[in-house]
Amino acid sequence: MSTQSRELVGEALQVVARHARLDLSPERLEAVAPMITSIGALFDALDAVPLGETPPATAFDARWE
Repeated sequence: MSTQSRELVGEALQVVARHARLDLSPERLEAVAPMITSIGALFDALDAVPLGETPPATAFDARWE
């Protein structure tokens, strides 16, 4: 996994905005680009979290017995 920060620009920025259902003008999209990039960096930081023997969430059983 790469720990290098990726700056979103151009078409990549537009794709991320569409996935987030953000209907932004090109000017507004450029204004929020640094924040979108920092949010992406937070997601990338999750890759560094050691999970060890943590079971997947699908193994969780919330029934009270």
